Amino acid sequence: MKRLFPIVMLLMLGSVATAQSYPSEWKKYTSDAYYHDIESDAAKQTALDRARTNLARQIQVRVTEVSQMDKRATNGRSSILYSSTQRFSTNVDMDLVESRSHYDDAQGKYYVLVYIDKAAACTYYENEVKMLVSNVSNALTIADNYIATGFKGKAKTELQAALKCFDGAAKPFFWLNVFGFDEYRLQQYLTRVHDLEQSVKQRLADLEYGTTYCVVSEADLFGQRYVKLANEIKGELSAQGCNFVDDASTADFIIRITASARKYNEFQGAYFTYIDASVSIDKQATGQRIFEDEVQVKGSHTLGYNEAARDGYKKITKEITKLIKENIKL
Repeated sequence: MKRLFPIVMLLMLGSVATAQSYPSEWKKYTSDAYYHDIESDAAKQTALDRARTNLARQIQVRVTEVSQMDKRATNGRSSILYSSTQRFSTNVDMDLVESRSHYDDAQGKYYVLVYIDKAAACTYYENEVKMLVSNVSNALTIADNYIATGFKGKAKTELQAALKCFDGAAKPFFWLNVFGFDEYRLQQYLTRVHDLEQSVKQRLADLEYGTTYCVVSEADLFGQRYVKLANEIKGELSAQGCNFVDDASTADFIIRITASARKYNEFQGAYFTYIDASVSIDKQATGQRIFEDEVQVKGSHTLGYNEAARDGYKKITKEITKLIKENIKL
């Protein structure tokens, strides 16, 4: 027993000496508020590498726990956490790791501390969630303004961009869970993000057909109705992705065209006519007339005035389509 006592004392003294070999201010990093590891070696880089490896193992243990918990709660909004574990469980987040070092002259070696402040990590990822919420909320406001003023195409583009924001939503939620973020607040954020995503998807569903147009045309060809004018204009605009409705009350834009043909003259076997047209565009949402003008083109043909008028209508279709594109910004 007497021989054993000195050995025990030496071990205890050695343990105290080792514990005191790094600065006393490091003690706070050994609390539950941090993930940490302290290593020593004659080579500073060796100690740092070993400390980072051990720290990663600690976090990996927590990642596994979170994965198992989330797997048991995959219903509803919690599923966003579990979906992320497949991507993040083997890729421990070491971006927030900080380190400190101390050289012990007596022992001739370095002591290296690596740590992650859990509270700071939570703040970092909470800010990412807040930024997501802010960006999507702003996008919804902009989209609603576009919808209210009749620009459904622009609203759709804005919402599609907002929907992509949710692609990265899993990561901050997952790491907030790993770093011990308050569970009640975490669920509040999950609910908020879930609701925003549903709002974006619902608006996109409502805008499935984008901006709609109604063409109201009265075209005359020497006493006969010329129905091709409206159809040809629709054909030109459809190539630009425009959607048409027959009911003017349901359209975002109403395009009104009044056109008529008039004989000009006959010269050396060729017949010439003029097509006169007035064009206006009204925005249904505001009742605002955003464009109004008159167009005139000349048509010609060797078979008679009717064919010359049809040639004129083909030409004026191009002119009217050009004006529409310019004034509703397709």
